[in-house]
This record gives sequence, C-alpha cells and structure tokens, in this order.
Amino acid sequence: MEYDEHNSLLVLISRAGEEQVNLLLRFKDGGQMIVLGREQLFRQSRCSLASLLAATPANTKIKRLPDSAAAVTGTREKGRELSELQWMLAYEMSRGRMLFGGQDTDLFKLDRWPNFTRLPHTDNCLRMTALLIRRATSVTLVSQILKIPIEQVRQFYVAAAQAGYTSTPHRSTAEDGKAVPVKTPGIIASLLQKLRRS
Repeated sequence: MEYDEHNSLLVLISRAGEEQVNLLLRFKDGGQMIVLGREQLFRQSRCSLASLLAATPANTKIKRLPDSAAAVTGTREKGRELSELQWMLAYEMSRGRMLFGGQDTDLFKLDRWPNFTRLPHTDNCLRMTALLIRRATSVTLVSQILKIPIEQVRQFYVAAAQAGYTSTPHRSTAEDGKAVPVKTPGIIASLLQKLRRS
C-alpha cells in the first residue's frame, strides 16, 4: 500500500511543531494522541502503527489544548520526543519511495546520531549514519559508496529528514549544477480549517 504523504498524520504533527500548538488527536479506531508543538513531545494511548498510518486530517478529530490542560502537563512529564514518531511514520510510509518531492540527487548530512534503540532501522542505517555524520552526500552516491540498495537509502533519507536529523536538504539542478533548497509543501486547506475551528 502506498501512502499519500501530503494527507497524513506526519504532515499534521509537523504543522503542530511549526505552529507551536498543543493538539489532542482522536483517531477513528478509538486511539488518541497529545502533541506538544513547542516542546516537541507526544504521548499516545491505544494507537497501533496501522491506525497512525491510516490517519489523515479528514478522519482525525483535532482539538487545540491550552498549556494549562492536565493532558499537556502529563505529556510534559511522560512524553516522548516527537522526532521518534516522525521517523517511525516516515520510515514506514516511504518503503523505499521518496516522499515530499525528494530526489535521488538530493544532498544531505546528519546533524547528530539518531537514537536507534527507539527507532525502526536496519544495520545499513548505522553504516549510512557513520558516513553522513562526516559529510553531505547524495542519495545515489550513498548507495554506490556503501553498496546499499537505493530503496534503503531513500527510506533512511526520508525518515531522517522528517525527524529533523538532517541539515537543510539540497537538490542539484541539471541546468547549472548548483544546489537549491528543497521546498516542503504547505499543509492542506482542510487541516487549516480544522485548526481554526478548534
């Protein structure tokens, strides 16, 4: 199954971080999640991976929470880093595909070593991290240098970028060979309307 990244929970929680808002998300299977945009934390209850991957702004009930809400306080005390959730969702959604307009010519570098004890990964993720901590490299070149299937490199790149582990990705243009920033698409209109109503 291919997921539509532009209409996903991943986009929703990323937007919460950009807007620095607290959100209560209720999913159609009965699970719920608190997302603290400013603190970059989350806490979930009765959420399966399948339900999170199936969640969209349209089928998720969204409510803004004030800083004083008990659920917000509890998430501050016992929440996990939002980057863990972003990595997990992006990693599973990619399945070897590029997301959000990424290309195999994109150059990327890791700013820090991911905590793989909490993240889905393969042994090749460790090899890619060791290389990309030192220098920016294109997706294609990582595959060639480490002799790793390019689908695995794409999956790693997508997860690392969405979780905030990478420097600003760049794309080499065919016309002049220069790198230009990759633009992240904006949130869909339905999400904005939901946030305004909450």
